[in-house]
Amino acid sequence: MLTPTSAGTAVPRQLLPSTSLPSASDPATAVLREITAAQERYYQSFQVAVAHPGDQRGVEGLLASYTASGEPARRVRAWLRYLADSGFAARSGLENRYVIEKIDAVAADPERVVATVCGFDDGVIFDARQKAPDGSEIVVDDVPLSQRTLFTWVKRDTWQIDAAQVLNTWEGRDGCPPSKRS
Repeated sequence: MLTPTSAGTAVPRQLLPSTSLPSASDPATAVLREITAAQERYYQSFQVAVAHPGDQRGVEGLLASYTASGEPARRVRAWLRYLADSGFAARSGLENRYVIEKIDAVAADPERVVATVCGFDDGVIFDARQKAPDGSEIVVDDVPLSQRTLFTWVKRDTWQIDAAQVLNTWEGRDGCPPSKRS
């Protein structure tokens, strides 16, 4: 269901939170930490890229979180190009956050994991080129949105996103579970 094996079915092995794992040298603990760090790098690079979508360094920083051949990279590249061409940019809201709800390793492929991540975005997309006649900012989109997404991470030189599937969307509200930090 999450990631097909060669037989066409998923064989997930859930990685438990690090506090439940037997030792820091346990392979599951290492994968959990690596994916948690990769998700944080992705989140931070996303914030940088959308703040300045015309800045190639920021765009390339975000695209480094994706496999080059994956569909998510193509979609993100096109979306950032649209923002830059339109003169739009985005900034985080005060409540922006994400929660890694679960990480599943596929037993048939130890270098592929699926992370269930719920993210809440109360940021703003605005016109970065011009102001309204009264000098105020032109807001393009400020509707809060949360989404639960399955991110398929694959191990290359680093962990990268190879697929992303949105499972749930809540427009106008935070539908994600509480988190201690994100």
